[in-house]
Amino acid sequence: MRFTKRAVVLTAGVALLAGIGLTGTAAQAAGTATGGAAAAACSTSSAVTKRTGSVDSIRIELRYSTSSRCAWGRIYSADPGDKVWVDRSSNGGGTWTGPMGMTTVQSGSDTYTPAYDDAGYVMRACAWNDTTGTTRCTGWY
Repeated sequence: MRFTKRAVVLTAGVALLAGIGLTGTAAQAAGTATGGAAAAACSTSSAVTKRTGSVDSIRIELRYSTSSRCAWGRIYSADPGDKVWVDRSSNGGGTWTGPMGMTTVQSGSDTYTPAYDDAGYVMRACAWNDTTGTTRCTGWY
Protein backbone atom coordinates (compact mmCIF):
# COMPACT_ATOMS: atom_id res chain seq x y z
CA MET A 1 0.00 0.00 0.00
CA ARG A 2 1.37 3.44 -0.89
CA PHE A 3 1.03 6.45 1.33
CA THR A 4 1.51 10.15 1.00
CA LYS A 5 3.67 11.94 3.53
CA ARG A 6 0.60 13.23 5.37
CA ALA A 7 -0.95 9.74 5.61
CA VAL A 8 2.29 8.29 6.96
CA VAL A 9 2.66 11.01 9.56
CA LEU A 10 -0.96 10.59 10.65
CA THR A 11 -0.67 6.80 10.78
CA ALA A 12 2.60 6.95 12.69
CA GLY A 13 1.13 9.51 15.09
CA VAL A 14 -1.90 7.36 15.83
CA ALA A 15 0.28 4.29 16.33
CA LEU A 16 2.66 6.19 18.58
CA LEU A 17 -0.13 7.66 20.68
CA ALA A 18 -1.69 4.23 21.02
CA GLY A 19 1.64 2.83 22.16
CA ILE A 20 1.83 0.42 19.24
CA GLY A 21 5.33 -0.73 18.44
CA LEU A 22 7.66 -3.67 18.40
CA THR A 23 10.71 -4.29 20.48
CA GLY A 24 13.88 -5.77 19.14
CA THR A 25 17.58 -6.28 19.46
CA ALA A 26 20.40 -6.20 16.94
CA ALA A 27 20.19 -9.98 16.58
CA GLN A 28 16.48 -9.72 15.78
CA ALA A 29 17.13 -7.15 13.05
CA ALA A 30 18.21 -9.96 10.73
CA GLY A 31 15.80 -12.28 8.99
CA THR A 32 13.02 -10.02 7.72
CA ALA A 33 12.60 -9.27 4.04
CA THR A 34 10.13 -8.11 1.43
CA GLY A 35 6.70 -7.24 2.75
CA GLY A 36 7.64 -8.18 6.29
CA ALA A 37 7.90 -11.91 5.53
CA ALA A 38 10.76 -13.70 7.24
CA ALA A 39 13.54 -14.79 4.90
CA ALA A 40 17.06 -16.02 5.42
CA ALA A 41 18.17 -13.71 2.58
CA CYS A 42 18.26 -10.68 4.91
CA SER A 43 21.17 -10.51 7.28
CA THR A 44 22.98 -7.76 9.13
CA SER A 45 26.46 -9.00 8.19
CA SER A 46 28.80 -6.63 6.31
CA ALA A 47 26.80 -3.72 7.71
CA VAL A 48 27.59 -0.10 6.92
CA THR A 49 25.82 3.11 7.87
CA LYS A 50 24.45 4.78 4.71
CA ARG A 51 22.50 7.72 6.14
CA THR A 52 22.42 9.46 9.52
CA GLY A 53 20.23 12.01 11.21
CA SER A 54 19.02 13.11 14.60
CA VAL A 55 15.88 14.04 16.42
CA ASP A 56 16.81 16.17 19.40
CA SER A 57 19.64 14.17 21.08
CA ILE A 58 18.64 10.83 19.50
CA ARG A 59 20.94 9.63 16.71
CA ILE A 60 19.29 7.87 13.72
CA GLU A 61 21.07 5.52 11.32
CA LEU A 62 20.00 3.76 8.15
CA ARG A 63 22.12 0.59 8.20
CA TYR A 64 22.75 -1.48 5.07
CA SER A 65 24.14 -4.97 4.52
CA THR A 66 26.33 -5.03 1.42
CA SER A 67 26.18 -8.84 1.38
CA SER A 68 22.39 -9.29 1.53
CA ARG A 69 21.15 -5.93 0.09
CA CYS A 70 18.91 -5.34 3.09
CA ALA A 71 18.49 -2.20 5.17
CA TRP A 72 17.22 -1.41 8.67
CA GLY A 73 16.94 1.49 11.07
CA ARG A 74 18.83 2.01 14.31
CA ILE A 75 18.59 4.65 17.01
CA TYR A 76 21.01 5.28 19.85
CA SER A 77 21.43 7.90 22.59
CA ALA A 78 17.71 7.28 23.01
CA ASP A 79 15.48 6.72 26.03
CA PRO A 80 12.86 4.04 26.74
CA GLY A 81 9.72 4.93 24.78
CA ASP A 82 11.57 6.41 21.78
CA LYS A 83 10.74 4.71 18.45
CA VAL A 84 12.46 3.88 15.16
CA TRP A 85 11.04 2.59 11.86
CA VAL A 86 11.92 2.50 8.17
CA ASP A 87 10.10 3.72 5.07
CA ARG A 88 10.61 2.13 1.63
CA SER A 89 9.94 3.74 -1.77
CA SER A 90 10.05 2.51 -5.35
CA ASN A 91 9.98 6.02 -6.85
CA GLY A 92 12.77 7.88 -5.08
CA GLY A 93 10.67 8.95 -2.10
CA GLY A 94 7.69 10.43 -3.97
CA THR A 95 5.46 7.91 -2.22
CA TRP A 96 6.44 5.17 0.18
CA THR A 97 5.40 2.22 2.27
CA GLY A 98 5.81 2.70 5.99
CA PRO A 99 6.19 2.91 8.80
CA MET A 100 7.76 -0.56 8.59
CA GLY A 101 9.13 -2.47 11.59
CA MET A 102 8.36 0.18 14.19
CA THR A 103 10.46 -0.67 17.24
CA THR A 104 10.43 0.92 20.70
CA VAL A 105 13.38 1.29 23.08
CA GLN A 106 12.34 -0.78 26.11
CA SER A 107 15.51 -0.40 28.19
CA GLY A 108 18.98 0.90 27.54
CA SER A 109 19.55 3.54 24.88
CA ASP A 110 19.40 1.86 21.46
CA THR A 111 17.26 -0.42 19.30
CA TYR A 112 16.97 -1.68 15.72
CA THR A 113 14.15 -2.36 13.28
CA PRO A 114 13.98 -5.65 11.40
CA ALA A 115 16.00 -5.74 8.15
CA TYR A 116 14.11 -5.38 4.86
CA ASP A 117 15.04 -6.20 1.26
CA ASP A 118 15.80 -2.95 -0.52
CA ALA A 119 16.47 -4.27 -4.05
CA GLY A 120 14.70 -1.85 -6.40
CA TYR A 121 13.82 0.54 -3.56
CA VAL A 122 15.22 3.47 -1.64
CA MET A 123 14.85 3.45 2.13
CA ARG A 124 15.16 5.81 5.07
CA ALA A 125 15.10 5.45 8.85
CA CYS A 126 12.87 7.61 11.04
CA ALA A 127 12.69 8.19 14.78
CA TRP A 128 10.18 9.63 17.22
CA ASN A 129 11.24 11.26 20.49
CA ASP A 130 8.80 10.13 23.19
CA THR A 131 9.62 13.15 25.38
CA THR A 132 9.15 15.93 22.79
CA GLY A 133 6.85 14.23 20.27
CA THR A 134 9.25 15.22 17.47
CA THR A 135 9.82 12.99 14.42
CA ARG A 136 12.78 13.15 12.01
CA CYS A 137 14.09 10.90 9.22
CA THR A 138 17.41 10.28 7.50
CA GLY A 139 17.74 11.00 3.81
CA TRP A 140 16.75 8.34 1.30
CA TYR A 141 19.30 5.75 0.21
